[in-house]
Amino acid sequence: MSIVFSRLRKLFNRIRGRYIDEKELNAILMDLQRTLIDSDVNVQLAMGLAERIRKRVLEQKIPEGVSLDVIVMRALYEELVKFLGERKYTLNIRPGKRNLIVMIGLQGSGKTTTAAKLALWLKKRGLSVGLICADTYRPAAYEQLKQLAEKINVKFYGDPKEKDPIRIIEKGLRELKKVDIVIIDTAGRHKEEKGLMKEMQKIVNKFKPDEVILVIDGMIGQRAYDQAKAFREAVGRIGGIIVTKLDGSARGGGALSAAVAAGAPIKFIGVGEHLEDLEPYDPPNFVARILGLPDKAFLEELLQTVPERLLKTKELTLKDLRDYYENIVKGRSGILGRIKEYFSGAISERELQRNIGRTLAVLKALNGDELYNIELLKDPERLDRIARGSGVNRTFVKKLIKQFYKLRKMVNTLMRQRGLRKEEALRQIMEQGFDAETLTKIAKKIGA
Repeated sequence: MSIVFSRLRKLFNRIRGRYIDEKELNAILMDLQRTLIDSDVNVQLAMGLAERIRKRVLEQKIPEGVSLDVIVMRALYEELVKFLGERKYTLNIRPGKRNLIVMIGLQGSGKTTTAAKLALWLKKRGLSVGLICADTYRPAAYEQLKQLAEKINVKFYGDPKEKDPIRIIEKGLRELKKVDIVIIDTAGRHKEEKGLMKEMQKIVNKFKPDEVILVIDGMIGQRAYDQAKAFREAVGRIGGIIVTKLDGSARGGGALSAAVAAGAPIKFIGVGEHLEDLEPYDPPNFVARILGLPDKAFLEELLQTVPERLLKTKELTLKDLRDYYENIVKGRSGILGRIKEYFSGAISERELQRNIGRTLAVLKALNGDELYNIELLKDPERLDRIARGSGVNRTFVKKLIKQFYKLRKMVNTLMRQRGLRKEEALRQIMEQGFDAETLTKIAKKIGA
């Protein structure tokens, strides 16, 4: 993953589970701008993205029970998706006929290797593919594409003695009659730029390919905008873009955003040197991955934030309890020391950590609905599923549920009597202990 993407991931992890006020939000957005600008994203685009996130967060009414860090994470995720393309595009392949794809791009952009990567990707999806080398300028082009075709076991045509790419393509199409897709590798631009542009235009006009794919080096940053625009104007149309070398490019974000701004859809990205390292460009999943979102379930939770019907209650939820225990584990709460003092040697630190770990495992095994509606846990099948998923027995789960009912009643009482917020009431109670016996004693003291 490129430098910019790893920095975005660190920034996202900094937000997650952290108390955020307006000052901290401004610091986060400044870091976001620096990260994007360092990756060669246009300054105005980077500032505009940060400002949209700021506006969304500050103007949004925060639902009860939803922490600000979740709102910031969601805004960052969704705005990055919009920034990097939003839609997923597919190849314009029509079944039942031979499809023609023409690859164009600058010399050194990785076009020839990308042609082979695309051929392999299509082959894995059950399509027969042929490669034609129509690059008559670069001496090694013929041999390179021939070797790659042999390596992935697809058909190949080229003629190193022929200097007219039109003739090569005509002969190649006659040779490759029975394949589903023919990929033509054309010459990259170099010092004879005008002549090559005309040549590419002639190829596109004569053979009318189903797809014209522009290959862009991910390391060129925001210059991708000018490159995509120049090729589109010269060739007449570009069906899609493949951005290469995103595995180690500090400017990958700049190339992606500039290509999107140029108006041609990104269809694939190259994420490594191996021939298998080509994948469809799906912005939501791509952004989720670079931010380090662990799984689809978390992403859905982030997007939904909290179901509307569950935002109406101000009562303590199992989600609140899970967040609290996660903060203990991450060292963001001083509760651990106070609990140890309370027990006064009656329980070892190892046992205490084990109890917290088991409790958190159960809370993490709950799905989104269960976290906000404990009544669902009256279902024996759900209890068995949670016990299996957390590695504890059913009795432990039932005990935790029983404790939670008492805890929720106490939190509600403190909120009513002392005017505390839910988070503060939970903190005050949890600092005094978390076992059923202790909770019962506290309940009697506060009259809950």
